[in-house]
Amino acid sequence: MNERTERSPGELPAEQTAEYEILDLAKLKLYQRMHGLGPVLGALEFRVESRTGDGRDIARPLDGSASLQTEQTPFTGSGPYRTDGKVFYLDAERMRAEFLCGGRERNFLEQDGEPVPVTEKSRPGGCEWLCLEILHMLGHCLLGHPFQAWKVQNRKEWEQGCDLAAWRLAEELWGEKLPFLRKAERLLEEADGREVEGSLSEDCREKAQALLFVDSHEGWGHLDQRQAAWWQGQGEKLRKQGSPKGRRKAGAARQSRERRLVPAAGERGDYRDILRSLSSWREDARINQDEFQYSWYAYGLQLYGNLPLIEPLEYSEERRISALVIVLDTSGSCEKELVQVFLEETRGILEQERLFFRRFWLHIIQCDNQIQKDDCIRSREEFENYLENLTIRGGGGTDFRPAFERIAELKRTGELSALRGILYFTDGCGRYPEQEPDYQVWFVMLKGHYDAIDMPGWIHRLVLEEKR
Repeated sequence: MNERTERSPGELPAEQTAEYEILDLAKLKLYQRMHGLGPVLGALEFRVESRTGDGRDIARPLDGSASLQTEQTPFTGSGPYRTDGKVFYLDAERMRAEFLCGGRERNFLEQDGEPVPVTEKSRPGGCEWLCLEILHMLGHCLLGHPFQAWKVQNRKEWEQGCDLAAWRLAEELWGEKLPFLRKAERLLEEADGREVEGSLSEDCREKAQALLFVDSHEGWGHLDQRQAAWWQGQGEKLRKQGSPKGRRKAGAARQSRERRLVPAAGERGDYRDILRSLSSWREDARINQDEFQYSWYAYGLQLYGNLPLIEPLEYSEERRISALVIVLDTSGSCEKELVQVFLEETRGILEQERLFFRRFWLHIIQCDNQIQKDDCIRSREEFENYLENLTIRGGGGTDFRPAFERIAELKRTGELSALRGILYFTDGCGRYPEQEPDYQVWFVMLKGHYDAIDMPGWIHRLVLEEKR
């Protein structure tokens, strides 16, 4: 990295200050979203370029020193950004336009010097889009694209494949679905199906590329094993840390998602509202984005190099779930795939609504007429691994009492002191405890496959039905 020196705002051109404030803001947002990106972003060199009339790049390094003319291939307009795996070159005009317009006036991309229409709503704008563009280029580096030899044959298709792979990885790192990526994938599928139609196939590919296009690939093709090994190591570290907020990898949904459980028609209760009712207020140790002043933070970085004037407030009071118990009735009537669908639906709602604190206790207890298994899950990644490797134990009769006794034991030890309620996935046929516990009890049952005749009045019911 370039050495950053202490300087006053007057030493920098106003436009340079603005561009690097935008860049610092984007890097901060990426760090907030995924702390594992910190070492990568800190090790990279970013340069903001201004294009001259003769096609040369004037790059302004982060240290505020005099502008320099890059000795690389002159910027041709084929891509506003580019990277060789060592330096990320960003175009000043595009940075300002996207940040200020917020995506409202940006309805085309420049590719090979020609405007290519892009649907306004297909891409976000402002700082969020710059974050995604940086992630896209990071994806190229993590996948080793700049360090591979050029594919002479079908080079255009190979580059498009690289862009598609980089966006899929960016989506995984970002932790949210990217609608424009789904649209591009559909266009490429349509292109593959129209190979015999020639021009129609090419038209689909061009539209897809307009959606995927971010950076020029000039500067690639120089084999650098040391650089490739460094990026590979960074990728392994990121994989160990998992995706932000524990989201499932893009495109990795399980086959069980073909079946769904939804609230049964005519029955009371909404699953999302029920899960929200099990939450409580607590101070969470994470950056408080509502009270954090980005302008002062960026000003400190610009003024002193690596010293923000105001550190982010590290605590935020929020209402979420810190402790939860899910009990699975694994008696003879249990169907593993349906259990998995129920857990998938529960996990999806918990993550979509962001109902878990960063640190939480989740016990998933399998019980027929005795405790068969009790798994304690402390992170979203562990929940993901549990679903991937789910095994069901049981097959006997049904007795609800052992599960309640186990929960009482965990509360006595203090492990579930913050427990507000449990979810019991069952058919309702079994022996109930005589005493009402001091937390909410929700029996989750399938319409037409449960018996509530002997169910105590303190048990709440949520009836679901299956949809394929």
